[in-house]
Amino acid sequence: MACLRGTAMLTPLPQCAHAVTASRMLEDGVAAEYVASDRGVPGSRIDTVAAFHLATKGGADLLGIPCRLLATEHQFDAFVVDIGRQQSSLRIWIELDDDARVFEKIVRLASPTDITSVWVSGQQVSGSSL
Repeated sequence: MACLRGTAMLTPLPQCAHAVTASRMLEDGVAAEYVASDRGVPGSRIDTVAAFHLATKGGADLLGIPCRLLATEHQFDAFVVDIGRQQSSLRIWIELDDDARVFEKIVRLASPTDITSVWVSGQQVSGSSL
């Protein structure tokens, strides 16, 4: 994950989950005074990958920050999520969850205590070395 602006206590994950939920409400519509076929904004739903992109690389692009996925001479911010922590609400079922589902679970369920390491501008600022 490149071009993240966060710390172990502040990551884009909750905002991504909220954006996905809000986009679903926008697409479905919430105005009870209209019949279902007349409410909502078709095509406004985003998934967790799109939300994460908008919160990270998309935001960097908008601000003119040189950012690519792991390219030299570009910003590198990242964090590591421990998907096997016993006390976590994040449960991965290797035999059932594909990569897309694991990513969605991380975005929706990971907490700051699941983040084990953080890098900002290529420098590790917290956590243990890999």
